[in-house]
Amino acid sequence: MRIGLVYNPNSGKRENDRSLMKALASKLQGMYLFCTRSTHFHLKEYFDLEVIGSEPIFSDYRDTVNAGKVLSETDLVISIGGDGTASDIIAGMRKIGRLVPVVGVALGTSNCGPFIVLRSVSDIHEFDFLNIEPIWVTGLDVFEERYVGSAFNDIVISQTLISTVEGETCTIDASDFFYRNKRTRREPTSIASAASRLEINGEEITPRFQPSQIIISPFSEDMKSLYAYRAVNGLLCWLPYSLCNSAMIVSSRPIITMVEPGETVSADLKQFILASTDTVRLSGFNAFCVIDGNPRVDLSVSVGIEVVTNERAGLCVRRSDGK
Repeated sequence: MRIGLVYNPNSGKRENDRSLMKALASKLQGMYLFCTRSTHFHLKEYFDLEVIGSEPIFSDYRDTVNAGKVLSETDLVISIGGDGTASDIIAGMRKIGRLVPVVGVALGTSNCGPFIVLRSVSDIHEFDFLNIEPIWVTGLDVFEERYVGSAFNDIVISQTLISTVEGETCTIDASDFFYRNKRTRREPTSIASAASRLEINGEEITPRFQPSQIIISPFSEDMKSLYAYRAVNGLLCWLPYSLCNSAMIVSSRPIITMVEPGETVSADLKQFILASTDTVRLSGFNAFCVIDGNPRVDLSVSVGIEVVTNERAGLCVRRSDGK
């Protein structure tokens, strides 16, 4: 078994970094472990690693995408970061055209995606790295003329994203994070402009309000079942009875943001259940396309993006509890 390791030093929460690394090093002792130069710099004190690839070190998300490309020749890749780290690894693999299973160690802000399997030291001790069961994961592929990446939690069209600053979860400026790799606190605002355009299969969608965020999410069968009989979710309560595996919400107020626990909130929403053959196109918004927490396209200067559902967007592994 050839196992690749990818470490993201920019992931949201790293308080448990050392204990998880020690447990993982103990579990993987004696196995053939590979990584790129950027990961080796951070993990060399824990693991006996063979460095492969000759890519330069950028100290940003490009290191993770490049690692996905290089490590696609292994049998399994361990993603040490958050949901966005796993998404970037998959993006690298997809650009090469070769997918291998990805197992995530929870060191991100949210850690809610399908690749995050190892959340604790006990999870690592109990996981059988030599006997894995790969399963396909539904995702949303993003194209800006060429393939950009895939979302397995959500695509958010917004000026901000949720991240961690000095141990605190907050909203940060997507532009600063994308262009300067800097986490600057910021509150989200309207993303509309005179050039904004949202289409489904070429038909323009015109909500009766100024959108503050647009969110598109893929749904596994397990996730769809959570909406059964819950009509308060609006159209999403139809998902369990539908063959469709993705949905979109256009909102007059930010949804991906921080709120006070007792705060009363309201928003105008427009909801869509998307068929697997649907193509969503977005252009002209004063916002970024944020893929699983990663700002990847500046829509204010882009010709636009297209989003399509892909039922084989990536490979994860079945957990010991069968999920």
